[in-house]
Amino acid sequence: MSLDDFLPEKRKGLFMDTSEMPKKMQEVFNVEQIMACLMNLDKIKGVEFIKLDELRKAGEKSDIPLPYGPTNLDRDISYYYTSGTTGKPKCVVYKEYSLNAYVELHAGLDTKNYVGERNFQTIPLTHMTGERVCTIMPLARGGILVPQPIYNNNTFARDLAASKCNCVVATASFYMRAVKQGVLGPDALKNLTRPASGGEPITTSAVKKVDKWLRANGCNVRYSLGGGASEEGGATLLTYFMDEETKTNETGKPLEPHIHVKLVDDDGNLITENEVLGNLHATSPAAADRYLDNPEATAARWYVDEEGVKWGVTGDIAVRHADGSYNILGRKSDSYIDENGKRVYLFQIEYSLDENDPILEWEISAFKNECGGHDVVGQIILDPDCTTPKNELVDYFCKKYKLDAIKFYQEFEMGEITNKRDFVLLAHDYKGYVSPCDKDHHYLVDYSEDGTVTRRKVAIIHYQY
Repeated sequence: MSLDDFLPEKRKGLFMDTSEMPKKMQEVFNVEQIMACLMNLDKIKGVEFIKLDELRKAGEKSDIPLPYGPTNLDRDISYYYTSGTTGKPKCVVYKEYSLNAYVELHAGLDTKNYVGERNFQTIPLTHMTGERVCTIMPLARGGILVPQPIYNNNTFARDLAASKCNCVVATASFYMRAVKQGVLGPDALKNLTRPASGGEPITTSAVKKVDKWLRANGCNVRYSLGGGASEEGGATLLTYFMDEETKTNETGKPLEPHIHVKLVDDDGNLITENEVLGNLHATSPAAADRYLDNPEATAARWYVDEEGVKWGVTGDIAVRHADGSYNILGRKSDSYIDENGKRVYLFQIEYSLDENDPILEWEISAFKNECGGHDVVGQIILDPDCTTPKNELVDYFCKKYKLDAIKFYQEFEMGEITNKRDFVLLAHDYKGYVSPCDKDHHYLVDYSEDGTVTRRKVAIIHYQY
């Protein structure tokens, strides 16, 4: 395969005659050199490649006319759709300067990548994470892409092992499905040097389960979680610089000096103390321009401060630690206001999960009840090796985590765009809950949008969970 394979018919042969190119570009497009590299990919870790900035300067000095006219940094260049896990997906518009800035803001960072790394592709290019984080940047660092059919989380672990890839970015749901499926073999993932995830909060308990699964399959590095809003330039917060021995579900540090984040309270006041929950706002030269044909959503998403800086309201709740790292805990919408007017964050219950309890995954939701308040419920996938009867677990989980009811699932349904857990569906799944009653009975509970609750008392021995 050569560069010609990717060019239209009228442009084929464009890179064969390099005589008019600057010297550095002639080196880049030296066909014999390229073929030699391709034949020795396993031996080129120490090769010094032309720097991106040198290539840019060579292009600036060149008088070769551009086939599509001069670069216009202010033109729309790409359209991506949000994942839709918090509502209806929105189309995000990026200008050309945003893509340039995205590549350049990584310049000089030691991300510990090397030329020839194999990158397992699971996220579709219609999503910003797939196009920029999983495609553009691996290629810019000299990586190799190994495309896979999207949404194949049932075969994710086997496909990853068979590919012998070094890097992968997949949603947390992929890893949790793999944990449930068990160990493939003691050396199945021995080539994997960066098992990464992002965009979906995950509990400390779940991270430990993923780490245990990775070790059992021969991977010698820990699960790495990234986070931050796609609209603000992608990987706002990274785990690359976290302490490998201590990190659990920390998201990481802002990609300084190019990306900045801050925490503000509900009134917009800056939070300066550490370990205080706040609304995460972010700014980046790689940020999106707007939502397509949606001025209301655009106005709610971005604002310009008194210093002229454009900030994005991510909708995430985060906490800053003393070492400068942040932990994105969940969405602001993942909460409710109690009878005293206090906001209660449901993800705080999720993070309290005891790793010794037989829960593989769970979600905590709050439904209106007939008293004008809320019932807090647990939506639970059990560990596959759990042997405790479900009727006993109802009482145990409700008492330990102060839940009003629970519901057991075999699997969570996934969203259509990025295969994350469908949070919107779970937030409206009102039927089929169970709550404690007495030693011989449970209540079967159904909720509704308007707060109507129906409870039916059943004998535990007669009910199949």
